[in-house]
Amino acid sequence: MNSGFAGKVLNALTAHIAVLDARGSIVAVNDAWKRFSHQNGGDGEEHYIGANYLAVCEDAVRLGGDEAAEAVLIGIRDLLNGSRATFSIEYPCHSRDVRRWFVARISRFEHEGGTFLLIAHENVTLRKEAEDRLRESDNRLRNVLDALPVGVWILDRSGRIVHGNPASRRIWAGARYVGPDRFGEYKGWWLDSGHRIGAAEWPEVRAIRKGETSTDEEIRIECFDGSEKIILNSAIPLRDGAGNIVGAVSVNQDITSRKASETELRRAKEAIDAMNEDLHRALAREQFKANTDELTGLSNRRHFHDLSGKLFSMARRYGTPLSVLIFDIDDFKRINDRYGHHCGDAILKRVARTVREHTRDADVSARYGGEEFIVALPNTTADEAFAAAEHLREDIDMSRDIAGASDMSVTISVGVAEMMPDEDTLEHLIQRADQALYAAKAAGRNCSRVFSPASGGREGGATTS
Repeated sequence: MNSGFAGKVLNALTAHIAVLDARGSIVAVNDAWKRFSHQNGGDGEEHYIGANYLAVCEDAVRLGGDEAAEAVLIGIRDLLNGSRATFSIEYPCHSRDVRRWFVARISRFEHEGGTFLLIAHENVTLRKEAEDRLRESDNRLRNVLDALPVGVWILDRSGRIVHGNPASRRIWAGARYVGPDRFGEYKGWWLDSGHRIGAAEWPEVRAIRKGETSTDEEIRIECFDGSEKIILNSAIPLRDGAGNIVGAVSVNQDITSRKASETELRRAKEAIDAMNEDLHRALAREQFKANTDELTGLSNRRHFHDLSGKLFSMARRYGTPLSVLIFDIDDFKRINDRYGHHCGDAILKRVARTVREHTRDADVSARYGGEEFIVALPNTTADEAFAAAEHLREDIDMSRDIAGASDMSVTISVGVAEMMPDEDTLEHLIQRADQALYAAKAAGRNCSRVFSPASGGREGGATTS
């Protein structure tokens, strides 16, 4: 190569450059070609000048079936016959110890009436190795994505979906690789509100356009085969070193079965809660029946003793008064025999209503048996209990519609007793009230008596023969 300006330019290039004449013989090479020739055991000082490049390619094709050499041979012939102006090819050029790749770029030019070819061989080994590493990394990433049980979609910087792993395609029953402006083709509804998701509302579009990261948004989707599923949808923007958004990753997880299980569990819980509520109501009804006199609605004898026993214990502990009044309906058997049990039942109900009207929430009243009733009055002295007994007796005496008939009335006899400081049991207190009741009966009925061991009790009410 001459020492002119053109020669200096060619020698400054890193590409290995050779010039061929119209017969394919090498007529000039640059310094890079010489260095490469020397490193690879070339032909001494000549560096292949004078050798026929076409013949070398023909030998490589004939002896080794070299496809790259055959392509170069065809390209050079096309250039020489004028069917093309330039030609390029990328090919491997490996030695025993080194793997190398080159790009050969060949162009035709005319000089002083002759036809020449300029061949530039450029070593692209570093680029090919980087591409191979990138390809291997990409293959590993794809293998990982393909193995994931969740759907993964990859979006480019424009927001267009460019890849979906097998799980994502299974979830959606297919794939549709579109950009943000066509995301309306995806049919989805927010699970909590039921509103249709607009194209710009999809998490993937928000990630690309606004840089938003969304996590586990519950969405009901219509798949490409028309079926419906519920997914957890997440999206995250991908950024380069300068912070610019270069893409996004979307992750879908099919939670249809889980949501169905949650729904079934919720329904089962609601059913169990309803059953428990029914059971509690039934138990309450049974407990009420067990504690209540069916006819009058007052406590029965057993329940009275349970509740009054607690009142008795509290009165002893705190030293507060407790009184009991016990009464029965005068001549009830005669009324029952004369007017019948229906009339007797009506009288018992009316008396029970009057008892409820005259007692406090803290008092315990009960049908004690037959036509006999009993009331425990906490924080009540004998005098106060006697007054309450008189009010109750007078109200019953004054009633003229006691059995549904305006001309019928009944009377009661009442015994009252107050708990003594040394009273040891509730039964003893009830016995003393019962003795006062007998005193009221002996006094002629329709009256109240307070227990008094000496006098037979404080008197009250009218006496009848």
